[in-house]
Amino acid sequence: MNSNSLLFAIGAITFLVTFSWFKYAAMEVFKNELKNNEINVGVWSKLFKVFFVDFLICITGVLGTGILFVTIFNFAH
Repeated sequence: MNSNSLLFAIGAITFLVTFSWFKYAAMEVFKNELKNNEINVGVWSKLFKVFFVDFLICITGVLGTGILFVTIFNFAH
């Protein structure tokens, strides 16, 4: 594994860790919303939409952050 691949992986992991902290906070808010809302109509469709959007954000974020880390590293050398 060369330095660019390693740096790309570090950038990807950095994004995923940061995004997971954000999602943990969002899940806590969603749990409170579910407790307060007795009628859970459309919860599964809402959860699927959130999953799909989060999946797209993870894909673009991992690629973008990895590319950004490698670009900054190559620019500095």
